[in-house]
Order: sequence, then C-alpha cells, then structure tokens
Amino acid sequence: MVQLIEGPADLIGQAYFKAISGLSPEAALKAKLALLSSFINVQHKLLQPTKDKQGYGYKYADLNGVIKAIQDASADEDIAYIQQPVTNGGKTGVHNYLINSQGAIFDFGAYLLDISSPNPQDYGKAQTYARRYSISAIYGIASEDDTDAKEFKSKPDYMTPKELKGMTINYDGKRRDLTEVFAMAMAGDELAKQVIKGKGNSVNTKIAIKSISAIYDFSKKLMDDRNKEQAKQDAEDKKIKELVDGKKDPFKKLGEKDA
Repeated sequence: MVQLIEGPADLIGQAYFKAISGLSPEAALKAKLALLSSFINVQHKLLQPTKDKQGYGYKYADLNGVIKAIQDASADEDIAYIQQPVTNGGKTGVHNYLINSQGAIFDFGAYLLDISSPNPQDYGKAQTYARRYSISAIYGIASEDDTDAKEFKSKPDYMTPKELKGMTINYDGKRRDLTEVFAMAMAGDELAKQVIKGKGNSVNTKIAIKSISAIYDFSKKLMDDRNKEQAKQDAEDKKIKELVDGKKDPFKKLGEKDA
C-alpha cells in the first residue's frame, strides 16, 4: 500500500491524505475531494449502533454492531475502510485507511496497544479492542464497551510476584524486564522514569507497575521500621555501656557532685 502512494501528502491533524501513483495532479485532487465528500456524507447518515448486548449490569454495542452501522451508512457512497493488523514487539493493533475507487487514500495511522504478554488471547482481545475503538473514533461512533474490551479493561488491582515474573517493557528500543526498568527508574535513570510513567503503557503494564510500586513501598517501610528499631536498640545499648563503664551513676541525684 505505502509503495503505491506518491506525491506530497495533505496533513489533517495526524492523518495523511494522499493518492495512488499514476494519477495526474488534477485527478488526484478530484479523488481526494470525492473521498472527503463521501466521508462527510457517511457521518451525516450514520446511525449510532444499538447497545443491544447485555453484560453484567451494562449494555453495549460490540464490534459487529459498529461495523454494520458504518456499512449501512456507506451503502451509497464510494468509500471503504481497511484495518491492517499490526504487531510490533510487545505491541499490537491496527493501521486504519479510508479509500475510494478513484485512488484517494486517507491514512489515519496505527493504533497500538502495549500488551507485555505472550498470551495469544491477550493479543486477540487487544486486536478486537483496537479495531472497535479506532474505527469508532474515526467515524464518531459512541460505543465504549464490547465483550473483549470489557475483559481487557477489567483486570485485578494487583499482580502477585509470580504473575510479575517475565513481564517486560519497551526501553530504548528493546524489551527489558519490567522490574529491572523500575529499579533503574528508582535509581534515577531519566529514560526509565519516562518509560514507567508512560501514558501509552497497557493496562497490564500499569497494573504491574502499580504492584511493583506497592511491593517497593512495603519493603521500604519494613526497612525504615527496622532501621528505627536498630537505632533505638543502639541508643539503649549505649546507655547500658555508659553505666557499665561508670561514666554515669544511676543512683546519683540530680545536681549531686561526685565524691
């Protein structure tokens, strides 16, 4: 797809408006205007999908409902969409395009989620969530929940040390152990701090970071309490030593001079 695109792109926000190769400037402009017109018409005709799926105490429109709403509104328009699956390291998602038969391409870029998990089911859920969320955002569809998205979001508040084992995060272009990067951040590494605080981190990663932080805080508290007890014990040992060495007479009254 990218190799077929030529010429300068019109930038609309973060989206690129281009045309396939072989078109004259006039034909490319006509194709772009036609795609833009169709896109606007679809949004005018589009009906919000019915949230007819029942969850635990909520209703939602799933991915199929979102796609049907788009297809119904696009029935008489020269416009189609492509959602190309993308997987990059620990991230997965889709790259969204709108196209027409005249050769115009509206490139909305990729929407990726950081999974940080080797489980294929997590990748599948993230793909479903990315498809529904990104195409809904493009067309202005108000649909926030589906089965996979709900399950993808509904994670436990904390992870056990066993669950944290093997968790990784992207650091300086490479996947690194999450606990190692967290330790680097606590030691003052600025890049590690940015990675740990990154807003683009996946739900799993944020929960893992929260869990590691809780473990760190608990360990630090134990260490602080231990140091306080040790300081208290050292002070008591010092008093006893002073008494034994005769530096102080415990039976001498206040103000009384030594004999």
